[in-house]
Amino acid sequence: MMKASIEANIRHPRELRDVRRKYSPYLAKYYGNDQLLVDASITEAVWNAWVHGHHEQTDYPVLLKIHFLHSRLLVRVYDHGDGFDWRPYQVTSDVKHWFPSVEDLEESGRGITLMLRVMDILRYNEKGNECLLMKKYLNQE
Repeated sequence: MMKASIEANIRHPRELRDVRRKYSPYLAKYYGNDQLLVDASITEAVWNAWVHGHHEQTDYPVLLKIHFLHSRLLVRVYDHGDGFDWRPYQVTSDVKHWFPSVEDLEESGRGITLMLRVMDILRYNEKGNECLLMKKYLNQE
């Protein structure tokens, strides 16, 4: 059962403001105090796609699809870039218990660390130009 679905073509991350108005009420409802972390993960995925996939160009849009399903949030972010090798960043679930220092967060890949910590699932397609984020709602088992 689908509760809501939001799609956007984003040519510059500042356009996220308008999209955020649409999905923020759902984040507040399903994630409470965690809504800012979930929002930061979505924002990070879009920024990564724009910066690394599109090299900060506005020629092509980053495609953002947000689905509020029956028991979880599903986010897909697709860019038109060449992709990247995501395999070095596929750390185990241990990362959920790892608390980074500020120095660690300055390194490349800090956004991936954030997404891994906040979301239940972070996956990339083979090419590395599509990101899938998934998170159960707080009240779901």
